[in-house]
Amino acid sequence: MKKRFSILSVILCVVVAALCIVGCSDHGAPDHNTKNPSYAVSQDNLKNELIGFMEDNIDRTTFTDGEKKAAEYLQKRLSDIGYTDVALQSFTAKEEEMTGLESQNVVARLGTKSNTAKNVIIGTYYDNRHAAPYKGGSYDGGEGVMAGGTSVATLLGIAEYFVKNQSKISAQLNITIVFFGASYIQNTGVRAFMDKMDAAEYKNTVLMIELQRLTGDHVYAFSDARATKREKFFDRVAADNGLDIYKVTSKSPLITGLSALNGVPYYQWAHSGAFNVFFNAGVPTLNLMGANWESSNLSDIESTKHANLSYTENDTFINLKKYHPDYADKMAAAATLVIRSVCDKEFLSVMQYDRDNFPDTDVLAASWIWRLVALAIIFVAAAAMYAVGTHIRKKYPIEIPAPPQMKMAVFGMDYEDKSSADIFIDIRENGINDDIFEGIANNAPKSNDPFDDIFPPQSGSPQESGEAKSDNKQNDDPFGPPDDKNQ
Repeated sequence: MKKRFSILSVILCVVVAALCIVGCSDHGAPDHNTKNPSYAVSQDNLKNELIGFMEDNIDRTTFTDGEKKAAEYLQKRLSDIGYTDVALQSFTAKEEEMTGLESQNVVARLGTKSNTAKNVIIGTYYDNRHAAPYKGGSYDGGEGVMAGGTSVATLLGIAEYFVKNQSKISAQLNITIVFFGASYIQNTGVRAFMDKMDAAEYKNTVLMIELQRLTGDHVYAFSDARATKREKFFDRVAADNGLDIYKVTSKSPLITGLSALNGVPYYQWAHSGAFNVFFNAGVPTLNLMGANWESSNLSDIESTKHANLSYTENDTFINLKKYHPDYADKMAAAATLVIRSVCDKEFLSVMQYDRDNFPDTDVLAASWIWRLVALAIIFVAAAAMYAVGTHIRKKYPIEIPAPPQMKMAVFGMDYEDKSSADIFIDIRENGINDDIFEGIANNAPKSNDPFDDIFPPQSGSPQESGEAKSDNKQNDDPFGPPDDKNQ
């Protein structure tokens, strides 16, 4: 039993160490078959939407005429595919460094005008940082085809499906399509949209879905900071349609000390964008974004095969097709998850449940919780190290000889135990005839004179030649004054 416990402890320690070193495992990958996905929107349609949008809208810099031109394109495109309620929602930036700068959201609505109907918002940003948005603003010079273009085209594909298949949507559900402007400047467009929501619309909104950078090695679906009912719902829809959608809840790298969500004392890359604004307002969310968080790299990377192209000058259509040739599959998977989820018969009940039971994340910010977590980690690590040490000592024992004992030998005792490693010290008094060091004669009789033989006899001295000592007492004293004869 002890042996089994030791083996299990070793395995546990190895697993814990691997997780600490790697930071992420491959558990985010879907556990269902993705070889034959059932897409609701074809890849070719999404490619055409992307080409049409990017053709004349490369420069969509925030707060510029280029951004407004792109907004007008999207307004017209939504009208062309059948939306009758579509408008430009203008707003002015309130931040000090951008006071007076103007932008616009593009908003289209589909459904009833009833104040009791539920609402789902599906949105993405459409601006980019092709040039400086204002004095001192940062820019990358890219086309924004990956960071913005792919999600815009995907949302257009979703919008077209819904307007042409309204019968598949619950009569108690409204759809709001939003293209957010000024997203690169503190999510200004998202906040402006929420400010314009009336009380009934806010109360009846059961879900906000955001699309972001739908390119990269994988498409991730992030529902919340904690486990929710809708997370399992989206997993089931992805499995039913064979979609290659990864999980994010425990995957996106954590950055402690920063937070985009109320009550959550850490930041994940999946918290970014419009997602965190709606979450903080108590609206359930789903964030769909492209990335690769399966490696030990704790940064926001889109692929392990090359450096990030998005948000750089290399974010171009040419590079998209070169480095991400399957980009249309990623877009189709995201579009299908949204469409099939919204059209599912359980959609409204699941989303309403999560809206009514929105998790209280304030507990995650409590300091005592994190102290308990830290103590638990220390305890598990100590137990694992102890188990490993015990196992190694048993399997590879090391004999350490005991240090010799120092013993006193008295009264001339014999050292009978010759095999003993003990050290004996003889403290008996030496006799006058004993040789302290064997073979060395050093036992000359001693007189009672304390100064006798203090200095060894010199060669040719009277003592050595047998002559008698002088009667002169002064000369007998080695420290006495010299006699006159020797002066």
